[in-house]
Amino acid sequence: AGFAFCSKCMVFAALLPAFVPAFDPAFVPAFVPHAAPFAGLLPASARASAVVAKAAKRKAAAGKRKPAKPAAFDLKKAMLVAMRAHQDLWRLDPQRECSRDVYVRADGGSRFFFAGKAVGAAGRCDAASAVLLQKRAILEHARLLHPELEQMHRLSRPLQLWAAPADSEVSVARKVQALESLEGARLSRAMREDADAGATLAGFDPDQPESDGRAGFSVRLPEDGVPVAPLEVRFASSVADAEAMAAQEQEAMAAQQQEAMAAQ
Repeated sequence: AGFAFCSKCMVFAALLPAFVPAFDPAFVPAFVPHAAPFAGLLPASARASAVVAKAAKRKAAAGKRKPAKPAAFDLKKAMLVAMRAHQDLWRLDPQRECSRDVYVRADGGSRFFFAGKAVGAAGRCDAASAVLLQKRAILEHARLLHPELEQMHRLSRPLQLWAAPADSEVSVARKVQALESLEGARLSRAMREDADAGATLAGFDPDQPESDGRAGFSVRLPEDGVPVAPLEVRFASSVADAEAMAAQEQEAMAAQQQEAMAAQ
């Protein structure tokens, strides 16, 4: 009641499901303006087919959606976790077998920058793997600590990880301790899976800037990280002795420069 239907519309609505198995009653009014009331009178099989077709379309559309972007790396959060782990694991490695001092160098550079100290879980993670597991945090921290590394990074110069025995800064500075490249080191699949599952396998204690704002410790070495000759260390007992030693070093440097110019 209240609707006027033509005979052609009634016939069309009745016969359409036979020709379109996955018939969607919703589009009947789009073709036949007077057929809307007949949409609910269609066979149950036609209505079920329409539901299935819609579900398939939604599933196909969902499959085409772009995967969600991974969360941005949070250096502050990662460093806090690494520092807490270092405090716990450091005590469990009294012989420092799983501990290393970590240095960073720009590819092709001669200066090695001290970044901090890494430690692995004794019996579960060796020293080299402890560094590799925290590679991103270590490199980003080193770039913040040493402006020269940040500049090299912006120039697309790869940054490399190097290591030395734990607590060997003085020996490295005196050039009696060589550094070891970690470029060829690789993480085992099992260790990476354990780390991804949340196991505490490594920690890191980052080096900090000096109190006057200067960057941390660095040392110049040959490309292979092996010092050519140890650096002579002399101690002055007074200010006068220190001034005399400085004058002698300047004279020696001036003599070397003159010899180099004469050789040219």
